Amino acid sequence: MVYLFFVLSSFSQIILENGDYRTIATGDFDNPAIWEVWNGTTWQAATVKPNDANNIFLQQGHEVRLLANEEAKNVYLYSAATPGRKLNLQTFELRVSGALRGLRLESGEFEINTVTNATTDWIYPETGSIVFVGNSRIVVDRASWSANNSNSRYRIIFRPNAGQTLTVNSAFKANAFIIESGTVRQTLNTTGVPACSTFSYNIQAAFNGTGPYGDFIIEPGATLISECIGPPQEQIIRRTNTIPGAIFHLKLGANFILLGNSPQMDVAEFRFEGNVYYRSNAGSQNLIQTTFANSGNPKHYHNLLFENAALKVLPDSIFLTGDIGRLTGPEPSDGPTFLSFQGTGEQQIVNWDIDVSQIEVDKPSGRIMAFNDIASKGNFFMNSGQIDFNGFDLDVNTAGIGEYIYTGGTWRNIQNFNYQNIPTTLNGSNSNFPFEDAYQGGVRRMRLTGNSPGGNLNIRYIEIPGSNDNPDYNDTDGTPILYQLNSYFELSGLSSGTDPIRMELAAENLIVDAVDDLRIVRNGLAAPGTHVPGVDADTLWARRDLLFDELNNQTFTIGSYRYLSILPVTYLEQKAIWSQGKIKVTWTTAEEKDNQFFEIEKAIETLDNFQVIAKIASNTKNESINTYSYEFESKEPIKNTYFRIKQTDVDGTKTFSKVFRLEGAWKELESPKLYPNPIGSEPLHLILPSHYNQEETMIQIVDMNGVIRFSDSLPVFKDSFDSSTLNRGIYIFIIHDRAHRHTIKLIRK
Repeated sequence: MVYLFFVLSSFSQIILENGDYRTIATGDFDNPAIWEVWNGTTWQAATVKPNDANNIFLQQGHEVRLLANEEAKNVYLYSAATPGRKLNLQTFELRVSGALRGLRLESGEFEINTVTNATTDWIYPETGSIVFVGNSRIVVDRASWSANNSNSRYRIIFRPNAGQTLTVNSAFKANAFIIESGTVRQTLNTTGVPACSTFSYNIQAAFNGTGPYGDFIIEPGATLISECIGPPQEQIIRRTNTIPGAIFHLKLGANFILLGNSPQMDVAEFRFEGNVYYRSNAGSQNLIQTTFANSGNPKHYHNLLFENAALKVLPDSIFLTGDIGRLTGPEPSDGPTFLSFQGTGEQQIVNWDIDVSQIEVDKPSGRIMAFNDIASKGNFFMNSGQIDFNGFDLDVNTAGIGEYIYTGGTWRNIQNFNYQNIPTTLNGSNSNFPFEDAYQGGVRRMRLTGNSPGGNLNIRYIEIPGSNDNPDYNDTDGTPILYQLNSYFELSGLSSGTDPIRMELAAENLIVDAVDDLRIVRNGLAAPGTHVPGVDADTLWARRDLLFDELNNQTFTIGSYRYLSILPVTYLEQKAIWSQGKIKVTWTTAEEKDNQFFEIEKAIETLDNFQVIAKIASNTKNESINTYSYEFESKEPIKNTYFRIKQTDVDGTKTFSKVFRLEGAWKELESPKLYPNPIGSEPLHLILPSHYNQEETMIQIVDMNGVIRFSDSLPVFKDSFDSSTLNRGIYIFIIHDRAHRHTIKLIRK
C-alpha cells in the first residue's frame, strides 16, 4: 500500500500588514539588524525584534537562530527550491500566535507556496520547539503547507488558551507532537483529493534509524479530535508509508475523540491512559486499527466511551483498565469480542447492557461498578477482583458457546445470576459462585459438584440483616438447628435430573468452633438431602448431598447446631478523630459473646505494619450496646494514619474490625481529595493538602470537549459551586496555586 501527500499548486499573493518583519540576513532572532519592518508603504530597518503582534517572513538563504524563547504571529518560511536552513531553535521555543506557512518569491512579491523542499533540515534541532499559543484558529493549512520535508527535526507543541481549538488542516511532519492544553482538531481535508491531515515524523535513517520513530503526547486535560475516516484517506499517525511512529501517549485525564468510521493509526506503542471517545454520528464505526506488522496493539484502553448515532462495532478483543460506557446512541455491537477488565482501581460500566461473546474479570485489586446488566454469549472468566452489580443481573453463556470458569474474585449486590447451558459435569471450577455477604462479611460462595442434565440455572442471593439464634427446627437426621444465617440462596429454572450433586457453602468470616458444627439448611426448614460433615480446606465449608431435582425452587443457607458458631462481637461503628493535639479512638458494639478484651492497632501510610497501642478490657458480657473510647496525645499527623480494633475472646480466638482512617488530620494528604466521586446533585467537597496556599488556589472544571464549566477561586468554589449544573459525563477537575497543580477525574452520574 502506498500513501501520498497530495499538494496543491496554488499560488496567491500575501497581503502585507503594518508591522510585518522580513529577514535581510542570517543572524540571531533578537538582533534587529537582520530584520526589516513594513510600514504600509516600504520596508525599513528594524529597531527592535519581532513579537507576538508581528508576522515574520524568513527569506531564501537566511537562517535565524533563537537565543531565548521568542514570539511571532504568522511565520512564513521560504519553501521553494534551495530554501536553505530557516530556523535554528536550539533548545528554545518559538511561540506562534498565528499559523505556520510556506512562501515563494515571485516578481518581488511574497506568495503562498504549498511545496516544501524535502532535502534540508530547514527547521532544527530536535531539542527546539514551535509552540502554537493563543485562541482558536487554523495553525497549518493545506493551501500553504505540506509534510513532504522528510527531514523535519523539531517539536510541535500545542498550547492554546483554555477552551480554545487549534486546527491542523494539512499533513504535518515533525520530531514530536505534544498537546499541552485546549483542543487540537485534525481535519479530513476535502479540498481537491480528500486526505487526512496526517501527523508524521522525520525519516532520516542516519539520524534516528529505520524503525519506529516519533512521539505524540496528549497531556492531562488536553484533547485531540480526529476527523480522519480511514482508507483510502490515510492514517491519523504514521512515520512513513511502511514504518510506524514510536509512541502515542494519551495521558490520564487527556481526551482522544474519533469521528471517522474506520480510524487507522500506525505507532509501535499505544498508551491509552486517558479517555478515548468514538463519536461518529452515522453508519458503523470501527475502533482503531493498524496496518503495519510492527505497529502496536491499540486494543488496550483506560476509559473507553461511545457517543452519537453510528453503530460502534467492537474488535475481537478489548483490554480495559478504566471505565467503559455508552453516553448516547445505540449499544455497541459484539465483534465477536473478548472483553477483559484488568484495572487495579475502580472501574465503571455506564449506560450499557454489556452483551459480548466473552468476558474476563482479572483485577489484581479494586472493583467494577456495574449500572446495567452484564451478559456473555460464551465464556465468562472470573479470575480476581470484585464486581458490584448495584442490583443488576449477570447472564452467562447465553448462546451456549462457552462456559463459566471461576478462579477468584467476588460479586456484590447482584440481583440474579443466570447460568445458561450449564455443563453436564459440574466440577467446582465451572460452578463456584462467589456472593459477598454484606451483613456478616466474607464471601458466601456456593460450590456444586457432580453431573447435571444441562439446561439453565438461576441463583438469587437474598440478603437480610442479622441471624436467627432460635430457628426451632431439626435437620433431617434429627439434629437440632440452633443458629441460621438469614441470608440465603434461592435456586430456580433447572432442568429435571436425578444425578447426585454435592452442595458446599463457604462459612468465611464466621467464627466457627468446629467445622463439623456447620450445616446447610433451608430458610427456616431442614434442607433436602443428607448432611455431610464440613471441611476446612481453603475456607470453612458446610456440605450436603442432594439429587439434582432437589435443588430446584429451593432456598439454602448456613446453619449450625451449636451457638458458638457465630461472631463473638458485632461492631456498629469505629472512628478515630484528631483534634487539638489528641487522637480519640471510639468504637461501639451491638453484642459481645465471650469477649475478654480489645486491642487498638495503628498503622502509618501502609496497611502492613499495624502495631498495638492500647489494650482495653471488655465492659460487659451481655448483648447490650457498648461504647468504648481511648484518647492519647499526638502531634498533628503528617502521614496517612489507619486504625483497627482486635478482639480476643475467652478461649483466645481473635477477630478484627474493619480498618478505618484517622479523621481531622488533613495535613496528612499529599494530593487533593474530592468527594463524593462519582457525584449526583449533592454538594461537592474538596480537601487540600497543607502545602497548598488556599488564598491563591484556583479551581477549574473542564468537560471532555475542553469547555470550561467553572473557573474561579477556592472560596468562590466552596461558597457557590452547584454540582447540579453539570450534565452527566466525565470532567477534569483542576486545582492549582502558584507552586502546585493537580488534576482529578470527576464523574457526574
